[in-house]
Amino acid sequence: MPTQRDYYSILQINPAAGQEAIDAAYARLSRVYDPEVSKKRKAADRKRELDEAYEVLSDRKRRAEYDRMRSRGWRPGQPEREHSEATGVLAWLGNPYVFAGLVASGVIIILGAIVLISVLGGGDGETLVANPTATAAPTGAATPTLPGQTPGTAPDAPPEIAGEESTTSTGLKYIDVQVGTGDTPQTGDTVVVNYTGWTQADGVKFDSSVERSAPFSFILGTGAVIQGWDEGVATMKIGGKRRLIIPSELAYGEQGQGSIPPNATLIFDIELLDTFGPGETAAPTPSPVTTPTLTPGAASDTASPSPSP
Repeated sequence: MPTQRDYYSILQINPAAGQEAIDAAYARLSRVYDPEVSKKRKAADRKRELDEAYEVLSDRKRRAEYDRMRSRGWRPGQPEREHSEATGVLAWLGNPYVFAGLVASGVIIILGAIVLISVLGGGDGETLVANPTATAAPTGAATPTLPGQTPGTAPDAPPEIAGEESTTSTGLKYIDVQVGTGDTPQTGDTVVVNYTGWTQADGVKFDSSVERSAPFSFILGTGAVIQGWDEGVATMKIGGKRRLIIPSELAYGEQGQGSIPPNATLIFDIELLDTFGPGETAAPTPSPVTTPTLTPGAASDTASPSPSP
């Protein structure tokens, strides 16, 4: 009667074994179960099983077919279910080329969606600078109607700038590229800015409002953005352009955020376009923004500085 034991079990080898291991196992077990010298019961039956297993596993094509059938749960001696071909949708999906095509199509669709979200900005309020742990805006706070702008192109790396670098008591560094002539925002004011952000270590751009259809706004001093932003924007004047060099403890710390790695020092070029107080309901009127052309230090990110988590 044909055996129903797995050929690999009969030869006592791993399914990943090579031909050398198969030969060695067969030679060893053939000596043990040689019916002419062995005193073991059913030695002849075991020898026939060994011969059958060795014959299949030593032939590359037959072994490949056996492995395919074995992966479906078939064992020697059982009905050969492999001849029961799948039909219809199952057969179509079982085609490796069709399956690979479906997988590739899915990847392309996902990548396309990611690109589309990136181009559209993913919503002006959900940028990398926004603090994910920020509290809600105060009741009654005005919500600005941001002026539209034609998306521009922000520098891929921080441009060279001139100016004196200042360092605050918290470790924040800033350089005023252009001192504004308007008002300085107060805590609780809504400020409207354009910005671009890079990681200092490699100079890679990770965010820029300049490349979106509207500038970025937030309520100053409420933790709506990373700490380095709250501090750095608070002493600017409308029309000013400033570079912030923010240590990780004033940004995203050891956790990082999105494409920003842990313990990363960040560089932001920020332009303060406008500001208005909590009681003001009129929409902000920043200086006309068409296609932004950044001068050194001007804001040019696609992510909004969020406060440290």
